Amino acid sequence: MKRFSFWLTGTLWIFGGLAMSFLLPASDAHGQDLHTYSVTLSGGIGGSFDAEPDTGLDNDSFQLGLSMITDPRALLTARIGQVNLDGDEGFGNLLEADLSYITIGGEYRLRKPYFDSGLYLALGGYQLEGTDIAGQDGDDTAIGVAMGTTADFPINRYLSVMAELSGHFVDLDEAQFFGMLHLGLSFHF
Repeated sequence: MKRFSFWLTGTLWIFGGLAMSFLLPASDAHGQDLHTYSVTLSGGIGGSFDAEPDTGLDNDSFQLGLSMITDPRALLTARIGQVNLDGDEGFGNLLEADLSYITIGGEYRLRKPYFDSGLYLALGGYQLEGTDIAGQDGDDTAIGVAMGTTADFPINRYLSVMAELSGHFVDLDEAQFFGMLHLGLSFHF
């Protein structure tokens, strides 16, 4: 039930913010771009740099990204994702652990000849869930900071391939530093 409320609260927070953006007047900068909004679906790998025992950085991960162009090179971004941290020896004191997150922040992009390169900084909510050795459900929730770089390779005006490398600092009991690499498709409208 806690996982559902975490996802529901985050989803309402993100979609509420994006709904409010429709009420704001559009900037003149939008005339230079072929789209205003993007939705990115991606999969990848991730893990923690400081967990004991170490589960590695090759754990399955997925992410949904939402973005809106606010200026010629600036975007408002939101990301919802999850990393499966279920290693053979567990993740810290948890078995079958998952890290879920919701972030919102800003991204600055530079146009290159064949792709757009971006840097972003975001504030987010993170929840680590799993089962402890006694079989009890355990979870830890904290606010964290995400920093990352993106590369957006256009296929046509409505579709592109997005690559993203990110680092996350979260004050959780089991670990504080996480890294992720995602690759997916962006749909622009």
